[in-house]
Amino acid sequence: MDVRKPVVVGVDGSDGAAAAVRWAARHARETGLPLRVIYAAGTSEPVAVSERVLNAAVVEAGSGLDFSAYEVPGDRVPALVGASKDASLLVLGESERGRLATALTGSVAVRVVAEAECPVIVVRGDTDPVGPVVVAVDGSRSNEPALAFAFREADRRECALFAVHAWQQPLVPTGAGTLAAAATAGAASREEWAAAAQRLLTDALVPWRATFPAVAAYERLVEGPAESAVTHETAGAALVVVGSRGRGQLAGLLLGSTSQALIRDSDCPVAVVRSTEQRAE
Repeated sequence: MDVRKPVVVGVDGSDGAAAAVRWAARHARETGLPLRVIYAAGTSEPVAVSERVLNAAVVEAGSGLDFSAYEVPGDRVPALVGASKDASLLVLGESERGRLATALTGSVAVRVVAEAECPVIVVRGDTDPVGPVVVAVDGSRSNEPALAFAFREADRRECALFAVHAWQQPLVPTGAGTLAAAATAGAASREEWAAAAQRLLTDALVPWRATFPAVAAYERLVEGPAESAVTHETAGAALVVVGSRGRGQLAGLLLGSTSQALIRDSDCPVAVVRSTEQRAE
């Protein structure tokens, strides 16, 4: 019995979903994993629609795969989340920047990403798989699964990895004396914060560099809000990886701003890798 977990891709007949099938098929071929295409149909949807969508997915996937395609009754979110329980990856498509394809729009996409029980890949268009892997680093324990995923992908692809950590200097407190004194204190504080941020980034990569010595891992320290700074670093990348704390509807509400910004604005496919560490109540 084949116990390999498949790559699962959700389709809805859109151009974005077709691109997701092509990405998922390429990944399945490269990793030797089965590919499963699912279409969640509402109770009132004609059978002809699901047949057309699934037949189109068969064409997009191509040959040379352990492939299956089937319809799942019910709404898309529970269908996709249910499929993620036995998947290695769940792949979704996006048809245009800032908007997930067709029914996977807005809060629906956030719910799928937040509730899925495996890493979720959000694909935009026909992206070139050549390029480095970028991973967002925040130094927390919950970031470890994302780092592990990113290093494994870079190792498998035999490409470089860029670890990006965004930091910001706290505002200079009011009442710090003269303007000159405040400016001096602020400059010193900025140097200290930058040095601390660099140590955090370097320390976070130590165990993964040891585990994956063949991966050329580069550190990128950027100043500014993480959601914009990390997104800016995705130009020319093959994949960007970001962590997500917890799972479920509460996690959906609390899905980090960096994850949401990357899903909305990234120039490459986005992998959201959930941590098993739950957020404290």
